[in-house]
Amino acid sequence: MEKYLRLLNPKTTNFDSTGGGNHGALTAQDVCVALSYAKLSPLQDNLVRLKSLNANTLENVDSFSKLLTPRYKSVLKHHQIAMEYHVPVIRTALVEFCMVPASYKPSVRNRALFAGVNYLVVHRYLNNSITQIFDDLEREFSIACERVIFHIHESK
Repeated sequence: MEKYLRLLNPKTTNFDSTGGGNHGALTAQDVCVALSYAKLSPLQDNLVRLKSLNANTLENVDSFSKLLTPRYKSVLKHHQIAMEYHVPVIRTALVEFCMVPASYKPSVRNRALFAGVNYLVVHRYLNNSITQIFDDLEREFSIACERVIFHIHESK
């Protein structure tokens, strides 16, 4: 997915080496058309922007985590998370989803650092809900990737 979306940023793309074999070269226009026809939900669209289109600044993650609070309210209530921890839990899941390197391994201390709370709070109360929200974000992103890649292959 990221190799297709990298075509949208011409500074990082070597168009001489972007071969298409017998099918012709894949262009930025093809990717734009695929993104528009994929019919992504607002959540999926924002996840693609955060993870693949380099919109993953702390300000964007903070504002998006506040917008996602109603979506995950039932999950957080099920785990009996206090209201003051709702945004830090979602923000931690978003940071782990789109701002960490591939070699990152989630740990209680890292999650506590991202959430801005003591590691014992994460260990005792927040860890399961962070994992569940992270898994949901990954699931939504994989659905978005499948839709975009399907439309990329349809346009060829």
